[in-house]
Amino acid sequence: MSKLTFKEKQAHYEKVRRSNYLASLRLAGFDTSPTDLNKPLISREQALEKYRESKTVEPDSRPSLSEYPPLNLSSSLPDDPSLHQLLQLLHEELGLPERKTISLTTSINFDLGCNGADAQHLIETLEDHFAIDFVDFDSYRYFQPDGFDVNLKRKAKGRGNKVPLTIGMLYRAIKAQRWDTDELEGL
Repeated sequence: MSKLTFKEKQAHYEKVRRSNYLASLRLAGFDTSPTDLNKPLISREQALEKYRESKTVEPDSRPSLSEYPPLNLSSSLPDDPSLHQLLQLLHEELGLPERKTISLTTSINFDLGCNGADAQHLIETLEDHFAIDFVDFDSYRYFQPDGFDVNLKRKAKGRGNKVPLTIGMLYRAIKAQRWDTDELEGL
């Protein structure tokens, strides 16, 4: 039996690895051919660059409010780009109702029914999208917890009645870039 050199073993291993990779692509539904076995693979850097090029998104890639189904927006809403972005985000995350008039006094938790995991996701999205500092924010003050609470009758101190969280409060927090409960609830 002939003894294989290290280079021959490496070449054989690479050929088998490529063959297995192409077989897995075929199983996943991709079209491959036997000639693909001899084509050179792109480098990691080339793959990352191609991925980055495909992920470049225009800053205002979100659809405008006019592209959504007709919304009943109050005429008293300010014509401000950050408010438009907030309304777009709320429409994407929660779905703004068509029949209800949306104003700065519309409550996210009472009028739109946002609670639990939806509320947590909404606050995280607002924090990421608008860079709001939510250090003073207490979600239990505004939202019901996610799931069923067997001890619902026995509420922790200060966790009783919920306070309405309005679009106006979120809008003012966006403008200030921080959440100040005392200031925002003094609307």
